[in-house]
Amino acid sequence: MLNISKPLSANQAQTYHAKEFASPEQTYWQKGAALGEWHGELAKRFGLVGAVSADDFARLAQGQHPVTGDQLVSHRAVHEYQGQDGKTINPVEHRAGWDATFSAPKSVSLTALVGHDDRVRDAHREAVNFALSELERFTQARIGGNHPAETTGKFVAATFEHDTARPVDGYAAPQLHTHAVIFNMTERDGGTMRALQPRSLFESQQFATAVYQSFLTFRLSQLGYELETGRSGAPEIKGYSREYLEASSPRSQQIREYMETNGYEGHEAAQIAAHSTRDNKQIYESSTRGSTWRSSEKFLPDRVPS
Repeated sequence: MLNISKPLSANQAQTYHAKEFASPEQTYWQKGAALGEWHGELAKRFGLVGAVSADDFARLAQGQHPVTGDQLVSHRAVHEYQGQDGKTINPVEHRAGWDATFSAPKSVSLTALVGHDDRVRDAHREAVNFALSELERFTQARIGGNHPAETTGKFVAATFEHDTARPVDGYAAPQLHTHAVIFNMTERDGGTMRALQPRSLFESQQFATAVYQSFLTFRLSQLGYELETGRSGAPEIKGYSREYLEASSPRSQQIREYMETNGYEGHEAAQIAAHSTRDNKQIYESSTRGSTWRSSEKFLPDRVPS
């Protein structure tokens, strides 16, 4: 499914890139894989190809051209002010963009990562790219004043594929997911650059989720897997017991338990719960992680298509 974050500030985006999305010191991503990929019509327009560099990422986070450094999206001036209660309020700095995260169903993650079927990982990647392209079609530019937003169908995004969830009690469970950082800029007809109107992204979130799930279902069926419908309509590969899937999702259980304990519900509450309960990422050698996952191989379904 797809989750879209609250807006990231320029500093947040660059910190995430250095410490979470592409850091070689984390095992949150597959060691040896490309450090991100570019996506979108604006990426083509800027000539962005290959791995996502820290410099290009930083310039886009600041609303600048990734190659020339020219300022494409103006920053609004922000000033501290006193609220009614007398507290000093610091307005949010420039919005760099949004983190759109596509998460594979648990049985798909297990088959790809513990079952070592790279074809399933490729199917997830293809489904993400297809859904992201469909989401891009709804991109709108913020015009300002009383003018309505204008549909442009263009954005630039940096995608990062990861293969573990955040650790719970020192264990990082296998979880295939892709972060797509959608930067806060788009291009109108005629070449004028504008900030994004994010409402169109959030309104299209359910549609993009359905596209991802439908494409993934199609590709997995082509590979010969038998499927069943899981939570929120997601395709699950048959052969896994519900107990095993739950035991393989300690992070999801942690978030649900926090919400139930505190009487929370809804998507925004889940984001707060995720932030409140997350452990610090830890450095794991790939061999250590692999041996932990291999101990779970005996619980995989007996029949896996060749």
